[in-house]
Amino acid sequence: MKRILFYITLLSIIILLNCKESDQMKEDLDITIDNVTLDIIKEKIKQYVPTHISADLTNLTERQRQLILKLVEAGRLADEIFWQQTSPDAIETREFVKSLNQELYKDVIDYVMINYGPYDAIDEDMRFIGNGPEKRPAGGNFYPVDMTKEEFAKFIIENPDKKTDFENQYTVIKRINSQLIAIPYHQEYPQVSELAKKLEEAAELADDPILKKYLYARAKAILTDDYYESDMIWMDMKDGDIDLIIGPIENYEDALFNYKTAYEAVIMVKDFEASKELEMFNRNIPYLQKNLPCDKKYIGEVAASGTILQVVNVVYFGGDCQRGIKTIAAALPNDPRVYEKKGSKKSMFKNMMEAKFENIVLPIAQILLDPNWVEYVDKKAFTSFVTLHEVSHTLGRGYVYGNKELTVRKALKERYSAIEECKADILSMYNHKHLLDLKEIDETYLKKAMATYMAGLYRSIRFGTESAHGKANMMQLNFLREKGAIFKTKDGKLAIDENKFFNSVAELANIILTIQAKGDYNEAGKFMDKYCNTSDEIKNELAKLKNVPTDLNTTYDF
Repeated sequence: MKRILFYITLLSIIILLNCKESDQMKEDLDITIDNVTLDIIKEKIKQYVPTHISADLTNLTERQRQLILKLVEAGRLADEIFWQQTSPDAIETREFVKSLNQELYKDVIDYVMINYGPYDAIDEDMRFIGNGPEKRPAGGNFYPVDMTKEEFAKFIIENPDKKTDFENQYTVIKRINSQLIAIPYHQEYPQVSELAKKLEEAAELADDPILKKYLYARAKAILTDDYYESDMIWMDMKDGDIDLIIGPIENYEDALFNYKTAYEAVIMVKDFEASKELEMFNRNIPYLQKNLPCDKKYIGEVAASGTILQVVNVVYFGGDCQRGIKTIAAALPNDPRVYEKKGSKKSMFKNMMEAKFENIVLPIAQILLDPNWVEYVDKKAFTSFVTLHEVSHTLGRGYVYGNKELTVRKALKERYSAIEECKADILSMYNHKHLLDLKEIDETYLKKAMATYMAGLYRSIRFGTESAHGKANMMQLNFLREKGAIFKTKDGKLAIDENKFFNSVAELANIILTIQAKGDYNEAGKFMDKYCNTSDEIKNELAKLKNVPTDLNTTYDF
């Protein structure tokens, strides 16, 4: 009873403080949109090409379509939770711009909606509207804005019993009466009860018994912040028409420690024919794991045999995967315990990938690449690279070598996401060479992969230096150019030195895999400091792409 009274009192205090903070935020927001600001935003929004993403649902039954509608309702609730997580004044900014003249300020409204608030996702998270911090707080809205890393570390040292709760993926850190406390997501976000209810209602419409079981388990997980059981069930969903990613998933929004996960929702329908083509990748996963380009002592973990590769079409995106740069694939679950027992599921978002290739990758290649390489840039090679990228997320180590209790994610902290994305990219390229040796692809296809990869590097570094993917691709580009593997021709176009390319790729892969195996936070920092820089030459190249969209401004059927 005392414990219940404690939480009731705590909740009352939180509600009161949140109300005060909200009133103060409205007072501080004081957004003035002058002509200069309006003109800047009109230019900024050109970076996102309007794109309608649709999926063919004609093969689904009426009950399945009703199920999807219910999942979209759940997805919108997950989306609303993400609005609370991404920055302290995201919702207040959204509500303000929605009150403006819809026609006169359409670009302003759209840009706030694209970025989920006042901070520009592809411009180093700098504020583009309203008053407040010039840059999005590194910890999003997961921590007090005025809390430092040093304060957090000191608190953990002085309160070791609080360490687990404070570093938990599913807690928000608040300051109440000058005291830091950790609040579970299911207590912090009032939408979780309705979200869980929607998932249960969707379960009632599910004729697929595994999907039904998963939806009930996921609803329970949303209410308890314990996702292990539902993740295990999700891995049993292999043959159904509909799939779903929903809940707090990725850590990108927490740039302070990379501890806290952000809510997202992805509703998908399976493309069975396209998925069959991925079997070649799946059967070679054990070989790729055994032949990683690093010290063999670090290859202690054998890739799980239950890995699922699937091609899907997106029906609805919400939350983290929709902010700024839209996700084109996912390798989940992130829980290494699930991976060890059941492998992981790699979902390729076909309609998203095709839209990005046509609108972004190909135009970049036509501007920057040597004509002899442009002819090899290929849509299927882009899809294959993304597939191998997702496969490569599960290669290497989940835990630090010699320490089964310490995950690589926790050891590398806020540096993990960029290092991990770099690993997945560079191993994807490296593993194409293995596929050639295994006679799964031919020399022509390998050249297509190389050319498409080169254009893809420039696609991703345009995401900005605050993006994990942007940092990852900057590291690759700078390293490969330093080694002469990518060079400029006398005509100022980009080309690949085929004699140097794969040796350099292997060298970079070895460095990244070793950093992860050792859990070497300091070495990760040194490497990023050296290679996460935009040279004047790269800036000039990026300037040539000013008329090429950076990403998509997406709409969906639901």
